[in-house]
Amino acid sequence: MKLKEAVLLVCLVLKILGVWGVPHLLDSQCVAAKASAKVVNGQNAGILFNPWMAVIIERGQMICGGSLIHSRFVLTAAHCTSNYTLTVRLGDYDISHKNSDCTRDGCIPGPKDFTVTHTYTYVPYTDFHFHDLALLKLNKTVQYSVHIRPICLLVGVLPKMEAHLMNIISRFNITGWGRTKSSQVSVVLQQTTLHNYPVSHCARLFGRTMDSAHLCAGSQSSSTCSGDSGSPLTARIVWDLKRIVQFGVVSYGRQNCQGPTVFPNLLRYGNWIEKTINLVLGRVANK
Repeated sequence: MKLKEAVLLVCLVLKILGVWGVPHLLDSQCVAAKASAKVVNGQNAGILFNPWMAVIIERGQMICGGSLIHSRFVLTAAHCTSNYTLTVRLGDYDISHKNSDCTRDGCIPGPKDFTVTHTYTYVPYTDFHFHDLALLKLNKTVQYSVHIRPICLLVGVLPKMEAHLMNIISRFNITGWGRTKSSQVSVVLQQTTLHNYPVSHCARLFGRTMDSAHLCAGSQSSSTCSGDSGSPLTARIVWDLKRIVQFGVVSYGRQNCQGPTVFPNLLRYGNWIEKTINLVLGRVANK
């Protein structure tokens, strides 16, 4: 299916709200922009096209990726949490320094650091095979800009609409700073495209029980790897404007960094994410 046709079909699905309910965006100020098409066999990502990307830092070292989803919260994998105080770095591209960055696509100023004050994981979470999600509360409000802006999350998606979205979306995008094919950690943000595989494919490969709360995605030539954990799995859909929506969080894959990766399916966790944020900030959801 051509990409243009897929986008039109997704748009059609999102319009048939009378049958599948009325989902909404977690943050209406989320990215409404063009996305550039470990990331093994990946390529350098566009410097201006992934303003939601977060670097999770423990004791001065990057341990995971993440995504800005709200002015006070970053989403990552639960197995990326730590007993040590974590730092979240936003607006970064080349993690080898904290200066401004420029490419032929444009320039961004230096990144901004935030301290994680609280961590919230889904209950029950016991290991990375199930419910591998964590919300990181930041010590101060993020001021949105061209180079720092949240990724879109869908909340309130009912099962029928979820099933149609998963049938329509054939490919996902992923970005991260994980190891490259040469086994070196990439200092420059990488991007690649992964195919949307049936969950049963990953269940057979990993010999584990999986259900629709998981996503399975991979490619013959690229994959996620060490350092990509917590990074966002995204796809472009039409929602009043063209939106880049996050559908998964890198959870686990094969040790050799080849083959498909398993992700928690965020369409199943949108309500928990919104409810947790509202409770923490003392808000009552009005949706």
